[in-house]
Amino acid sequence: MGLVARVVEAAGIPTIYLSTGRDLTQQVLPPRAVFVNFPMGNPFGRADDATMQRTILLHTLEHAVNATEPGEMIDLPYDWGERILTIMELQEGWSASPPDPVTGKQPT
Repeated sequence: MGLVARVVEAAGIPTIYLSTGRDLTQQVLPPRAVFVNFPMGNPFGRADDATMQRTILLHTLEHAVNATEPGEMIDLPYDWGERILTIMELQEGWSASPPDPVTGKQPT
């Protein structure tokens, strides 16, 4: 989406990018961005927390208006409230099989 934001900006339409992936956002360099350290797919917080969602939305829009440097990204100070597990740490859902000890390849 960061690359799309740059194209839209080039057409004269201001954009703001709300990110849960700081490293990826820094690579695609959207015109302006806000990072929140929440699990992917949850940039506005938990589904049942309308107050947090509104607060994040307002901070994001505020940065859209106040950003002064191209590519400027700010970090929002919100905490998910528990450790965020990576996909490899999850007990449910997808998990990788151990690689072949000889070739190092994943089984198909």
